[in-house]
Amino acid sequence: MPRPMDDRRPTRAPALAVAVTVAMLALGPAGAAADDRVDLLIEQLQRQSQEIEALKKEVAELRGKVEPAAAQPDYFKEDGDEPLTGYDNPGLQISVAAQVNQAYNLADDGKNTRGYFVDNDNSNSRVRVSGVANFADGPQLGSTLEMAFSGNNSFDVSQDNERSDDFISVRRADVWLLDERYGRVMFGRGSAAADNTAEFDLSLVSAAVMLSGVAFPMGGLQFTDGDDLTGVAIGDAFFNFDGDRMNRFRYDTPMFGPLQVSASAGSDQRYDVALTFGGDYDHWTGVELGGFTTLGAVAIADPNVSGVDHRWTGSWSMLHNDTGFSLTVSGGLDSGTEGDTPYNLYGKVAWDTQLLRFGPTGFGLDYTYTENVTAEGDEGQSVGVAAVQVFERFGIELYSQLRWLSLDRASGPDFEDVLVFTNGTRVRF
Repeated sequence: MPRPMDDRRPTRAPALAVAVTVAMLALGPAGAAADDRVDLLIEQLQRQSQEIEALKKEVAELRGKVEPAAAQPDYFKEDGDEPLTGYDNPGLQISVAAQVNQAYNLADDGKNTRGYFVDNDNSNSRVRVSGVANFADGPQLGSTLEMAFSGNNSFDVSQDNERSDDFISVRRADVWLLDERYGRVMFGRGSAAADNTAEFDLSLVSAAVMLSGVAFPMGGLQFTDGDDLTGVAIGDAFFNFDGDRMNRFRYDTPMFGPLQVSASAGSDQRYDVALTFGGDYDHWTGVELGGFTTLGAVAIADPNVSGVDHRWTGSWSMLHNDTGFSLTVSGGLDSGTEGDTPYNLYGKVAWDTQLLRFGPTGFGLDYTYTENVTAEGDEGQSVGVAAVQVFERFGIELYSQLRWLSLDRASGPDFEDVLVFTNGTRVRF
């Protein structure tokens, strides 16, 4: 790499130029007149040299007096050059993250076998922008905006609607204040306290394709009676009763060891309370107990749904650190309903290992059983097997899943079983 101009030696070139000029003038035919011009030129050069030295001295003095200005974020309001924040040193950090999760479902519904291109709602495509201001001896102040951009969402694509409208949803638009001594408050749209409490899962396959919400990758597909569509979608029949995102006010207590309590009050008079073990402000890191990492949650919510008093959810996951084997269980129900209680039970065994040098590999086998979710007397069952390969360097996950789903109704038509083979990739950046 060539050195910058300031590193080169500048004194030899002017000296050589002066010598050449003097020699040329001295040897010229002008005689005494030439000598006068040489004297004048030398005098001018000496005066310029003195001025340059004086300027160098002034610059050196200024450098010693003036401290470098603190780095400030170069963000401005749209209507002018006024900074977004007036704090002298907010330590503002802006981060941008996104992911794309595309899949192909090959489904046999008992009448036809067809392929469907979908955006996998197990973890749909999204963009997130967040800003955090870190104060020297105080809390963190942050704001997050997260949008889902999902074309052909898997919860919308069905046999009679293979090209659904684009699904655009505000996942988060909130501000929060966090202090480890006092906890965290959140205001705006985001997860209620009970959100994710049915989905605490330490297995590798959970993030991309296999959660307790077994319907996510193909929820829009309908059951058939062998001849016609029944109008009952997989997403209607299989529900894990997990909490939701909403416009809310939420408070998370400080961590009491591995425990944390959260409560929220949201739009449409909805309320949630949750107790998490190893959640740590929504970071699903878990807690090490002996040779295991554990993670769990329980929650009660008032969903303001007609005929439902309270919604209960819970999940627990345990990973054996040395072998990579894990066990995950989940359950949920609506209490106070007329007739039989709707509920869901879920269990999974999984194995995380590294078979390739590119990154970890995960396998999972799960089973779910649900009753009275779509109608009283309905009984649903599902078995799935899944695998995922991570390419850590590129943020890529390749996954596959084979899932069988069955729904039996106490009265009415008999539903054909559905078999769905899913292949997809999730790319995070």
